[in-house]
Amino acid sequence: MAQEQKDGSEVVQEIQQETVQTQEETGNKPSGESMFAGIYDRLPDISVKAVDRFIVVCVIALVAVILIGVLKAHHVF
Repeated sequence: MAQEQKDGSEVVQEIQQETVQTQEETGNKPSGESMFAGIYDRLPDISVKAVDRFIVVCVIALVAVILIGVLKAHHVF
């Protein structure tokens, strides 16, 4: 028998490495779903309400910055 026999721990290590590589490959590929489909599942200890509030505050701030810029461009301020 020219081939070396591998013990159980080596086989388990190879399977784990293949699993990690497969997970990395599938995790990096864009799926057909929305980019934000699983965002709440990936955030560990943050409540959904807190994330929603943060998004709302960011949108309000963005609108305020755009509005102030438009008003300054028209020399209102």
